[in-house]
Order: sequence, then C-alpha cells, then structure tokens
Amino acid sequence: MTENPSATGDTMVELIKVSKSYPPDVIALSNVSLSIDVGEMFFIIGKSGAGKTTLLKLISYMEPPNSGLIEVAGNDLRRLKGNKLAKLRQRIGVAYQDFKLLLDRTVSENIAISMEVSYKQPSQIQRRVRSLLDQLQLADKHNTITGELSRGEQQRITLARAVANSPALLLVDEPTGNLDAETTVRVMQLLHKSNKSGATVVIATHDESIYRNTDHRVMELRQGIIRGVRKAAVS
Repeated sequence: MTENPSATGDTMVELIKVSKSYPPDVIALSNVSLSIDVGEMFFIIGKSGAGKTTLLKLISYMEPPNSGLIEVAGNDLRRLKGNKLAKLRQRIGVAYQDFKLLLDRTVSENIAISMEVSYKQPSQIQRRVRSLLDQLQLADKHNTITGELSRGEQQRITLARAVANSPALLLVDEPTGNLDAETTVRVMQLLHKSNKSGATVVIATHDESIYRNTDHRVMELRQGIIRGVRKAAVS
C-alpha cells in the first residue's frame, strides 16, 4: 500500500465499523463506516457532542479508535509508526476548533510552520503566507503576536496554517463559529479553492449556511451514530 496521500486512488478516507469511547462510559462514536473520495468536499454535521470532532481526531490519528479500521490514502493507520506516520501527517492539514496556535509567535510564524517542516524555501514560504493573509483580509496582521488577535482572527490564522502546505487531505473543525457572514464567505472561498486544487476537504460544522446551497455530500451524526448521508439540496 502507498504511504503518500496524494497518490492516485479513488478513496482518501475509509472507516470500517469504527468506535471510540472515553472513560468512564462516554460513547463518542459507535460502529461508524464511511468512505470519502479523493478530491471530495464532505460535510459532517450534528449538534455539539454528536462526535464530529472525535471523528476528525481519529482520521488525523491524533487519537486511536477502540475498534475498527481507519485508512487514509490506502494506509492502515494502525500500522504506521515513527517517520512513516510523520510523513503522512505532513500531507494532512488540520484546522482545530480550539486553534492550537503558538500565541507568543507572530501570525506569519504560525502559518509558516507546516511549510518549514516540509523544508520549503524561505522565499516560497513568505509568498504563500502573504497570499493567504490577503485572501483572509489579514494582511496587516503579518507581524502581529498571535495572542493579541481576536478569536475570529485566530480562527482564520488556524485555517491559513492548515492550508498553507497544500495538503492532500484537509480536516476543518467548525471553521465559521466565530465569524460574521462576510468573513464566513471568504473562509469558504479559501476552502473551495483548496478543494478545486485537488485537496480532499472534510468539514465538521453545525453552521447550515455553509452547506445549504451546495451539492456536496452531507453526513449527519447523532450521539456518535451516522443518521444519514445525503446530497445537500441546491436552491
């Protein structure tokens, strides 16, 4: 099996009968089976506590499942260790709901991190950082200490960092929770641009406005169980 998530193939993410629980008796996901195609934009919806964030954590292998199989680009995550796992993770961009930014570093330093670990040229990194800040209307924040930003601004920096290295798989957790309508549009434009460039984009959200008028697949989770996968209605 390939260890490169950008390799040619029909399926980017495959879950077979995956379950996850937390002590003492919290069942986060129960018997979830799911297939997401290479190059697909896929929405995971559900109320708070439905299991959306847990599912993204399992796909990125931040946490292991209690049972079941998870493959990313043909890689059985249980079998990847050390450098092989690190190499796969370099090709996965994650925008966390709790941001996980380095608050004592500048905005540009936070965005540059994923490119630096992939040994991109400094000039290339600088161009990419400035381009992303322009797209998200944060060009004037380039040298600002990240901890001084508002939550909405930090949320956009989290997204910029996730897409910066042009990942093959992009996992986005509640990307619009702290944003106004205009900024939400800009964030979704960036995600669609990444998708059109070839990235598989998986978005966990409770914001109906960002998937209501698309024809992408939408999967609903309720209490850790899949309640349906459908195409969103196009108005």
